[in-house]
Amino acid sequence: MENEVILSIEEKVDEELPNLIASLQEFLRIKSISAQDIGMEECALFLKDTMESIGINCKILEKEGAFPVVFGQILNPSATKTLLIYGHYDVQPPEPLHLWDSDPFEPAIRNGKIYARGSTDDKGNLWATIMAVKCLLEADIQIPINLKFFFEGEEEVGSPNFKAYMEENKALLEADYTILCDRGVHESGRPQMYLGNKGITHAEITIHGAKRDVHSGQAPFIPNTAWQLVWLLNKLKDENENILIPGYYDNVSEPNVEDLHLLRNVPFDSKEYSEIYGIRDILTKNDGMAALTSLLFKPTATINGFTSGYQGVGNKTIVPNKASVKIDFRFVKNQDPIRCVELIKDHLQKNFDGEIEVEIAEVRNPSKVSLSAEVVQVVIEASKRIYKEDPIVWPLLDGAGPMSLFEEILGAPAIIVGLGAPFAFANTHAPNENISIENYSNGIKLMASTYYLYGKRE
Repeated sequence: MENEVILSIEEKVDEELPNLIASLQEFLRIKSISAQDIGMEECALFLKDTMESIGINCKILEKEGAFPVVFGQILNPSATKTLLIYGHYDVQPPEPLHLWDSDPFEPAIRNGKIYARGSTDDKGNLWATIMAVKCLLEADIQIPINLKFFFEGEEEVGSPNFKAYMEENKALLEADYTILCDRGVHESGRPQMYLGNKGITHAEITIHGAKRDVHSGQAPFIPNTAWQLVWLLNKLKDENENILIPGYYDNVSEPNVEDLHLLRNVPFDSKEYSEIYGIRDILTKNDGMAALTSLLFKPTATINGFTSGYQGVGNKTIVPNKASVKIDFRFVKNQDPIRCVELIKDHLQKNFDGEIEVEIAEVRNPSKVSLSAEVVQVVIEASKRIYKEDPIVWPLLDGAGPMSLFEEILGAPAIIVGLGAPFAFANTHAPNENISIENYSNGIKLMASTYYLYGKRE
């Protein structure tokens, strides 16, 4: 029976594919740029209207000073299970425009790929999750679960109101598990999923010196804030990528047996990776399991930007009176991000006796779901049926995000299922962002199969 249903899903998606592509193109035409406050309400209403036309009950959730959230649900009175689907309808600014081969908001199809801003991040993924409902209903396949959707419009600006939206709508969003669809398939074409992610916080460190910039002839007398900040950063991390804060690694644990089992099945070639990104070699100077263990289970401190002094055309001989740096800190499982923040502040204060400002943003905790979790096993099964090969299951995502909040606030642990183009080729956040028609079609089939199989699983 299940095989027949999955076959019906695949046939319906293939039959409707021209219409499914056209509807995605219509969605992609809407400029929903959160960083520039362009088209956000228009896009939210378009999304709501489309979902309602499919048969999903929808409402717009609003907060003062925030972009709207689109909430939808389709309930089955006899269902005992509930899935929450998360996505975001906002996109990155398209600039630099001259590097696009076609208008970023006029979706173009070339060589089997749809090129447009948001095609993979995250409109293409999001659209696949609701088109899956459309195809199920049109194929007369009952959805055997309660299905809820939470689509925000602030992910590309750091989701500043995400937590508040969740806390204020806790009962509405109640679910057993959450699936985030905000990544792509593996570069090999195999499906992939992530069982968690790292935690994160952002810091801005600013050093103040003289009351104004000073002629550099006075350099022997005047403290140079740029040099002072460089020296301070050298006390934060060494050339071997080790964070030098006392106690910072105290609770960091090695990957467990399950983690190692999953990593053995993740294809990784450091030479191929280096070629893709145009570097001589990866920093860890190793390959396979050792490299992936460093990627996923090692805390990081990354300079995102450094600002000081004159940076215009030509020279300006000054001693800068101010220097600042932006850093992100990523935390791994068993680290306490709150304690780490205190250790960071204490370390900086002890190693600099001048005027220093340290601003640290709210933390996001690490998150992890077990391989044995029901939702994980269902997605693995659905992936095998649709892609005809085993999915790549990552124990963690190397990045960070709001995954932990789904469990902390809703009690609905979250995993990431990639539906878009492979990360190395999707041009996410860059010109010529794309998703292949095959990626999109398979994503619809995968999500429809997941909805069905999750409800049928004993």
